[in-house]
Amino acid sequence: MLPDEKVKILIAVSHRLFQEGLRLILNSEETFEVVGVVNNGLQTIDVITELQPDILLLDISLPQISGIEVISILKQKYPDTKALVITHDRDEQGIIKAIRAGAKGYLSKNTSVAELIKAIQVVYKDEFWVQRKLVTRFINGEFTADVGTEDHPQNKLAALTPREQDVLRSLVKGSTNKEIARELFISEKTVKSHLNQVFKKMNVSRRLEAILSAIKAGLT
Repeated sequence: MLPDEKVKILIAVSHRLFQEGLRLILNSEETFEVVGVVNNGLQTIDVITELQPDILLLDISLPQISGIEVISILKQKYPDTKALVITHDRDEQGIIKAIRAGAKGYLSKNTSVAELIKAIQVVYKDEFWVQRKLVTRFINGEFTADVGTEDHPQNKLAALTPREQDVLRSLVKGSTNKEIARELFISEKTVKSHLNQVFKKMNVSRRLEAILSAIKAGLT
């Protein structure tokens, strides 16, 4: 991002008070610009078509067209706009559906301002954001999600090189590519290369699916 370039954000949530709070918070950041605020799915698509924001901050419980449908349309027609989902902590199926539809990350409606800002920055760089407390819930077995039809995740894990397993461990902790690079003393480009191999060998296409498969396989 250039020094004078701002991240253009569209807020799509159904509750007006929540809308206003998000708008005030995000506009207070020098590098962010809220270009629109909408409260239903149809408006969301119309505004994206007109303004082409960088980030869509999206409540999946939108009227008229659901947030999940919006994400699917986004993936097909406006792939440069990245969706960051905001929903309730316990909306397990909604979170999984959003990720599978193409969302770049998930935030709880109870998230902190600092975490909201960091999530937007991470997703803007085309990386995936998952809250650490969500990863903890996976590890503790509180989150029951269908992660595919893999019969023996341990076999797929065994196919990874030691370095690929290191990268995957960092992923399970909730680290971004930049943080993984710093932890393992490698470049971000190398991290991306390792992740591509991890996804290929584990037969997944997204970071969250890789995290779930790793936890299921008992990676520690």
